[in-house]
Amino acid sequence: MDESFVDIVLIILAALVAVAVIPDFGVELPVSTEIQESETVLTPLQISMTNAGRLTYLNSSNEEESLPYAQLYDLVVESSSTRIVEIHADESAPAIYLLEVNRVIQKAGRDAVFLIQRQDG
Repeated sequence: MDESFVDIVLIILAALVAVAVIPDFGVELPVSTEIQESETVLTPLQISMTNAGRLTYLNSSNEEESLPYAQLYDLVVESSSTRIVEIHADESAPAIYLLEVNRVIQKAGRDAVFLIQRQDG
């Protein structure tokens, strides 16, 4: 008796699934296009922080250059507003330095992504 009741419920459920209408949400997938030679590709503004709180950044030649705290604001403001600001910090860097860098970047009207690097071992 119990098995026949389960069979009937499964048949009704299968019938409902068969006639159910799946809604179409009309999601349009993005279309990618090739970048033209005249267009520039914006790489993130990468700023690194050592465990002592020393800042460096990758300049336009992709070379590491020292960055005094006094010039951090100007560097962020002068970069394109669509350029992402990445902060790479050493795991043992004092949190107060990270907070201060974040405050300066927010004062410049930008947001930053913080990546904390720890040593394996």
